[in-house]
Amino acid sequence: MKNYKLEQEKYIKEIDSNCKVYRHIKSGARILAISNDDDNKVFSIAFRTPAINSTGLTHILEHSVLCGSKKYPVKDPFVELLKTSLNTFLNAFTFPDKTMYPVASKTLKDFENLMDIYLDATFNPKIYEHKEIFNQEGWHYHILDENDPITYNGVVYNEMKGAYSDPAQILERSILNSLFPDTCYQYESGGDPKNIPDLSYEDFKLFHSKYYNPTNSYIILYGDLDMEERLSYLDKEYLSKYDINSFDTTIKYQKEFDKPIYKEIEYASSKEDKSTFLSYNVALPSTLDTKLTLAISILFQAILDMPGAPLKEALIKKGLASNIDDSFDDGLLQPMLSIIAYGSEKSHRKEFIETIDDVLKSFVKNGLDKDVLLSIINYSEYKMRENYFSASMPKGLNIAINILSSWLYDDNKVFDKLELLKYFDEFRNDLNNGYFENIIDKYILNNNHKTYLALIPSLTIKDKENKLLEDKLKKYKDSLSKEEINKLVEYNKYLQIYQATPSTKEELDTLPKLKLSDINPLPEKYNLEILNNKYKVLFSDYNTNGIIYYKLYFDISHLNRNDLMYLSLYIDMLQEVDTLNYKYNDLNKEIKKYTGGISVNITNYKHDKTLEALSYITVSGQALKNELNKLIPLMEEVSLKPNFNDINRIKERLLELKEDLTLSITGKGHRVALLRSLSYIDENSRNQDDVSGIAYLDFVSDLVNNFDNKINDIVSNFNKCKNYFTKSNIIVGITTSKDNLDFALNNIDSYYNDLIDDYNYEKEEFKENILNEAFLTEYKVSYNALSAKYDYKIYNGAMNVLNNAISMDYLWIKVRVNGGAYGCFINTSPYGYVSFASYRDPNILKTFDVYKNISNYLNDFNPDLDKLTSLKIGAMGNLQLVLHPRDMAENARVAYLRGLTYEERKKTREELINATLDDIKKEFDIFKNVNKEYVITTIGNKEEIEKNKSLYKNIRNLEK
Repeated sequence: MKNYKLEQEKYIKEIDSNCKVYRHIKSGARILAISNDDDNKVFSIAFRTPAINSTGLTHILEHSVLCGSKKYPVKDPFVELLKTSLNTFLNAFTFPDKTMYPVASKTLKDFENLMDIYLDATFNPKIYEHKEIFNQEGWHYHILDENDPITYNGVVYNEMKGAYSDPAQILERSILNSLFPDTCYQYESGGDPKNIPDLSYEDFKLFHSKYYNPTNSYIILYGDLDMEERLSYLDKEYLSKYDINSFDTTIKYQKEFDKPIYKEIEYASSKEDKSTFLSYNVALPSTLDTKLTLAISILFQAILDMPGAPLKEALIKKGLASNIDDSFDDGLLQPMLSIIAYGSEKSHRKEFIETIDDVLKSFVKNGLDKDVLLSIINYSEYKMRENYFSASMPKGLNIAINILSSWLYDDNKVFDKLELLKYFDEFRNDLNNGYFENIIDKYILNNNHKTYLALIPSLTIKDKENKLLEDKLKKYKDSLSKEEINKLVEYNKYLQIYQATPSTKEELDTLPKLKLSDINPLPEKYNLEILNNKYKVLFSDYNTNGIIYYKLYFDISHLNRNDLMYLSLYIDMLQEVDTLNYKYNDLNKEIKKYTGGISVNITNYKHDKTLEALSYITVSGQALKNELNKLIPLMEEVSLKPNFNDINRIKERLLELKEDLTLSITGKGHRVALLRSLSYIDENSRNQDDVSGIAYLDFVSDLVNNFDNKINDIVSNFNKCKNYFTKSNIIVGITTSKDNLDFALNNIDSYYNDLIDDYNYEKEEFKENILNEAFLTEYKVSYNALSAKYDYKIYNGAMNVLNNAISMDYLWIKVRVNGGAYGCFINTSPYGYVSFASYRDPNILKTFDVYKNISNYLNDFNPDLDKLTSLKIGAMGNLQLVLHPRDMAENARVAYLRGLTYEERKKTREELINATLDDIKKEFDIFKNVNKEYVITTIGNKEEIEKNKSLYKNIRNLEK
């Protein structure tokens, strides 16, 4: 490789990969080649981009460079790729000090295409020629009629309005800014909505020209690639065109504080009582001390994260908060540690800080619980060896993100965040030499680099901020002449036309295209063997590196709603209350010490043939073979033997749960709204709403508000829940290699033998009850969902192609590009339900009009053969999943429970691939009821909801 200098070479055991670090000689680009047998190939290019203000410059650039480039002058290649690629990952990330552009695919040709498009996008974007991109993705003055008020609009602007509606996110961002007031971390890299309109187009372009160059880049290639060929391509097509750029992007260290700093911040809330967030925040010296950062992660799991953790217990027992959490971020130059109290009072601040210090001092003086630390050390090592990855985050991407956590700050520390197994034996030896106690003493108690933040609820700040914004924009409009206003109106109309005008065929033809022949038409075959023992066994034979995974299914279909919600609450209490043989902190210590985790959940499915709503309690556990004698009794202890005698603990847990449910809705409001709208017409969705959605939040809130009157009913219902685990309704799922099966079966017998034989629970028939609802919040944006029914017999695989077109050609343009929402999607269930949902949306009525007017788009739907082929490929890509063995086994079991065969999955794909335009148009009847018989749900901005109140039958606060 004559144009590269090989700087490092190493085999990394933790990821079973050969790694080589290169420096491109002419451009100075850094390249890491990670070679292994993973067929899910990953490419990432990242740039060190320390924020220089709070205008969201780096975030807006992340969006904008993916809106067309020199080689690919398509208006939105990102969307075209989502429509037409077989990618297994396609996105981009803005961090406080870096911007990352990763892609992944199992198909080599597709991977090469994606890589080239992303490289050209980052180095040669169209942002210099089209200010419209900046106005669309960042911000612009919005006005369509000279008599209207001027507003701000833009995708990132509205996204961050949503982020700044979430008090937990406001606190997290404020903590970062407070700890590092003299470095790039003092700024909001995502963009503060108050500051985003300060960003000029000229500064936006200037930042790209300085920071987006190969010398400032970090390129990662991962998987079963011909690395020499890829490096040659990189040099020839891109890197050789650049010289070294000496522009300094180094991240600076923050000077340590002389003393801790206290700050108060207000946030918009509809209530003042017990709504304050308190935080105790510490900055640490450097993320490059990898052993220290890993040790702190282990330490705080032991003293704060685990149920019954002593620091958390001390704060809760004093009534200082309804819940305590912690946050540890070692992906910054200086790691940041926070202890956060939810549902607190401003008056608790002093006692909150003193309690933390007192408990930490007691650890230093008296020592930490060595058994708890050992259990966390064992558990952390187990998880590292398991090397689990999710379908939404490929293994190679996880590795790339971890690498950048050290490589970004020191070219000599590329592998530091990967080579972690060596530390675990050191930690075990450190248990008795005061190592962990010294961390508390040196890096927390005697560290002045701290801030104490209080996020205080305000009933008036939202009105004040709205008034300030309104006055600011009015003043701006008043400063304009009539001619200037008309010019602005004309520009906005032009911008809408620009956004709505599709790329030309010539532009689209620049994008590389796959052929249908590039697709494997067959779905993945999952390993599943059905064994009829004294109980049914679903066995999946996979190489799991010696781990045995269990998943037990208990059928509770058609359980009445009250019992289902109590069962969900029962499950949320498990591992948080004592059991027959353990205090709950001791129970969790044993689980961490000997297993890879135990969990109990409720899962809801729909049977593919009968359309019956199916519900199961699932009990999952995993451990190495030699620890099964510990795992099975612990699974039984958790699921079957909880003790509900401690009334105070039940109340504490209810308060924690209510806080968690309320806060979680801000980040997934679109999902919650979608579930709620469907719950009125679909039993399966109603069940899910009852165990995790708004219905469950209402249920938990009612128990909290009436605890003293209902505690006897609560305990009685909890004890009733134990009867749902029976011999007659169990199915046992096992995932491991074949040679471990008999051993796994023999061990699970003890669990089965302790179950009761049968239990006849009260069932309930589902009845539709359509209700259009809006839930008022202090959010600055909204989440809008609409659901409707159709005749499920219409559905076939061709609908996947139409879904792809509607999502990317219609909703993306109308709701995201024109409307300014952060996201929007369609969900078409083969069981007879179609839904739309928007995310961080500034509009309500306009968005529902888009949903209802889908027929206008369908009337004009007439793609040519090339376009139809691309839509098919993209639809097939949406079905392509890269799964961990335990998830492949789970998919096999779920297909069995749903009555879905391999042949039926194959038939769906064949219908997709062979779909003609006429086949697709037959699916149009799915949308007949979208503008006639539908259910809508909005969660969000109360002012916008009030303006559109005629849409709803019921309007209420999210929290009752």
